[in-house]
Amino acid sequence: MQLALENMTKTTELEEVYQDAASNVLLAICRHSWRVVAQHLETEVLTGIFPHRSLLYVMETIFNQGEKACWEDPAHPLCSQMAVKSVQFLNTDMWSKELLLALTKPDRTHQEQPPEKAFLFIYYGLILQAEDNSTTIRTHLRTLLDTSHQWPKQREGIALTIGLAAVRHLDHVWAVLEQFGRSTPVKWSLHSFCLKVLNSEDLQWKWASSTILLSYGQMTVRAKAHILPWVDNILSRMVFYFHYSSWDETLKQSFLTAVLMLVGAISRNEGAHSYEFSQISELLDCLMVLLEKEPQDTLCTSTRQQTIHIISSLCKLRPPLDSERKSRILSVCFHSVLALPLLDVLEKHTCLFLEPPNIQVRLVPTLTPTLQESRAPHDQMTTSWLAHLGSLAWFQTPVWGSCLFPSSGHLPLAGGAGFTPSSQVTKVGTES
Repeated sequence: MQLALENMTKTTELEEVYQDAASNVLLAICRHSWRVVAQHLETEVLTGIFPHRSLLYVMETIFNQGEKACWEDPAHPLCSQMAVKSVQFLNTDMWSKELLLALTKPDRTHQEQPPEKAFLFIYYGLILQAEDNSTTIRTHLRTLLDTSHQWPKQREGIALTIGLAAVRHLDHVWAVLEQFGRSTPVKWSLHSFCLKVLNSEDLQWKWASSTILLSYGQMTVRAKAHILPWVDNILSRMVFYFHYSSWDETLKQSFLTAVLMLVGAISRNEGAHSYEFSQISELLDCLMVLLEKEPQDTLCTSTRQQTIHIISSLCKLRPPLDSERKSRILSVCFHSVLALPLLDVLEKHTCLFLEPPNIQVRLVPTLTPTLQESRAPHDQMTTSWLAHLGSLAWFQTPVWGSCLFPSSGHLPLAGGAGFTPSSQVTKVGTES
């Protein structure tokens, strides 16, 4: 073990390859003597000198091989020792500078992140979580946010650190994000990027709002036990960045990811059923805009499926939607799906993608909760939609047909009732 620890930090011609090999020896020992290795790691990390990349590499590997609870659970002794005892270093200039340097060091490829850097974002978040001084917390979070937001893994890492800090410091995290969102670079970035060619300094800030959105999502996931009173405030900021950011695929996916995290956190919170959320309608409007802007002839991404899934989940929350809004939602969702071409056309198009989306995803069943909530004896709009759907030849393909109509030939409605599609109804948009 001592030999492995010594060689993990040794500088040779092989550089990181040699260090990683020594680290893997320590990991092999760890499988048989977890506690002994953990104690040695703690000793090395808490010397007051910023940890060598190899130590973080080992910690990240352990974290990903089933010991996550040991690192993230505040009740676990090892996690407590590592986080609480590292708090003192936040006010050490050299340690803090090396930390920031390691977090902002360019990756070999911008699609992948070294294991040690991935863990460092977690480690940093846990230390800030353990810190009690509000000034220190806010200073470190703002310093982190003032770094580059150009690359996706960097944005995700920053958001994760912020989310972990929010577990104990929701109010401080919220204040820092609000302050950062009002800063001159961010306000300037929201409107200016479509107007000129970007230089490297511009690119540092172009996707800052993406980081902010992901941070809000991580806040809801990590601080889920205390998040309900904050949901409307968070939703209002998400809606703001949806409307005022310079929109592109990166911002769209960050928005959807953040909303998915928020919806998931709410759905797992037992107290959510007693809350009334004032910003749900505004968020639904944003999601319908997304659906309407999706290409009508292709399935290039999972955006359509994610959006409909979110809409379906939001429709279960309080307050209930009025009939007019329900009809509008159903209209947009069904139009987005019905406008797609036949499956064979979609498959020919997606064969050019390195990671083609699953063409046979079943979007329509996701709408079932919305349909059930919408149905009422006087709801002629919903009934009309269902009648028209039954007549569309587009649904004669095996996959799409089975999505809407079970083998009985009836489309199930709320309360176990059924509607038999009529072959005599003409297509939507034509006269009967």
